[in-house]
Amino acid sequence: MRFKGKKLLTVISSLVLCMTVLTGCSSEKNEKGQTAVKSEGKEKLVVGVSTEYFPWCFKENDKNKGFEVDVWNEIGQRANFEIEYQTAKFSGLMGMLDSSKVDTVAHQMSTNEERRLKYDFSDTYAYSKYKFIVKKDSKLDSIEDFKGMKVGCVLGGNGEKTLKDLNEKHNLGLEIVTFDGVPMEKDVENGRLDAAWLSEVKAKTTIEQGNLKLKVADIDTGVYEINQYPFRKEEASKERIEKVNKAIKEMHEDGTFTKLSNKWFEIDTTKEN
Repeated sequence: MRFKGKKLLTVISSLVLCMTVLTGCSSEKNEKGQTAVKSEGKEKLVVGVSTEYFPWCFKENDKNKGFEVDVWNEIGQRANFEIEYQTAKFSGLMGMLDSSKVDTVAHQMSTNEERRLKYDFSDTYAYSKYKFIVKKDSKLDSIEDFKGMKVGCVLGGNGEKTLKDLNEKHNLGLEIVTFDGVPMEKDVENGRLDAAWLSEVKAKTTIEQGNLKLKVADIDTGVYEINQYPFRKEEASKERIEKVNKAIKEMHEDGTFTKLSNKWFEIDTTKEN
């Protein structure tokens, strides 16, 4: 009997050891070095973000927050993804995507012809409308009112291109001044510029955070960027994009996108008009 008891104890110990090993295989270290068990049946999807882009994505109390984070947490639940965030400067995010360090990038990413040749994109989740920033007491209320004026924009990228296109389309004769990493809003406030050209969300945030005596001109410029999520052109991306698109469609239809946009931007950026 004593022999059988020892044998039974050995079997139980072996079972406990096996369970411990199996549990260890299904767990991983989180950002704080703690062990976190991965949810069964969920594919991990790594999202690259920059936490220096309030209110799209930012850090607060060591946690990622913002519109993009709320959107991807919701997509994760609906599409059965385990979402992991990798943070970097914006300039490094696409390189991380190219080198497979992340599966997609969430940074108000706009599509264009050049990017579509290199990446596959999800369906549209937001629209970034471009507007003029003017003094708070400005009476400018049409595009034609800006004829011959001095307008600032960010050097390079879509902002400069769209302003030049608008200038040519409406024959405005603008004096376009480009800014490279230097805030232009103060130059509008102190009169060195007549206006600045920025995306509406960025403009609103800049004015509010800086308590500037400026406003976003209530003029429909007809200029906007389409925001979609980029993925590498590879077989693994196809099924992921399909799942993401299904979630995006549901979120548009049930009002989730509108709710999140109003929460973070106080305007609905998720509709074209």
